[in-house]
Amino acid sequence: MPKLKIQISDRVKDKDAFMAFLSRLPETFMREGLEIHAARNRLRIMDTPSLGVNGSDRVMVKRYHGLFWFQKVYYTFFRAPKCRRAFDNTAELRRRGFDAAEELAIVEVWNYGLFQYAFFVSEVAEGEKLDNLVIQLQEQNHQDVIREIISQYAALVVRLHEHGVLYWDMNCGNVLCKQKKGSSDNQWHFSLIDTNRVRFYPENQQLDLDTAIGDLILMNPKMGTVELFQEEYLRQRGLYTPEEARRIRELQRQRYERKKYPLKKIFNPIRKHYYKWLEP
Repeated sequence: MPKLKIQISDRVKDKDAFMAFLSRLPETFMREGLEIHAARNRLRIMDTPSLGVNGSDRVMVKRYHGLFWFQKVYYTFFRAPKCRRAFDNTAELRRRGFDAAEELAIVEVWNYGLFQYAFFVSEVAEGEKLDNLVIQLQEQNHQDVIREIISQYAALVVRLHEHGVLYWDMNCGNVLCKQKKGSSDNQWHFSLIDTNRVRFYPENQQLDLDTAIGDLILMNPKMGTVELFQEEYLRQRGLYTPEEARRIRELQRQRYERKKYPLKKIFNPIRKHYYKWLEP
């Protein structure tokens, strides 16, 4: 009989009603709510009893993919599961002054003493994925708007690094963007999602460039704005030189070339197939 381990945010007011909702997730997740993403992990927007948080009766529920037996052992004995890291990292990001969809709960499913899979529950994140938004604006030839968005996004990344935060998964699908309400001068608001890989350094420690590069080379190249972002970041930190910009571009090129290795082409589709087969 599977056992559930549940952790709820202190900000949830009606914990009994919310606990009942969470305890049913393994049975209700696939048949209730609106699915908005279906890949290795699945995302659904679901209705739940009033939480007393931000006045909403909807939550975002992420179900992490099933695991191979060795992964179950790994996450049982050697490393915190992704759901716990997402919960703790989101809380720390918000504490440091960054916007992220507020963490509300995690539900871990255990069986035979081993971690099996999990759910991460947060408030519903608002905004368009940054890469999708930029691509839409490119199709509409709004180059000035794109430059402004990328400049403000670079400022966000600079601020993260100034406060000892390395996002480590900054692929722009994990950044939501929307125009600020009442803004008439293209002021944009960014919210961070998928936070389980974030690395934290002391809050008063500004990351050196060699450390920060880990974020700079993860921007999605399909947007066609990678160079603009990297150069704008360097300028805002007062570190821009043509040589430094070329060095970062070369590191990114090498990273994406490695993703084209023949063995990766063979095993990545197999891995995706078996993750689907492992779905609970």
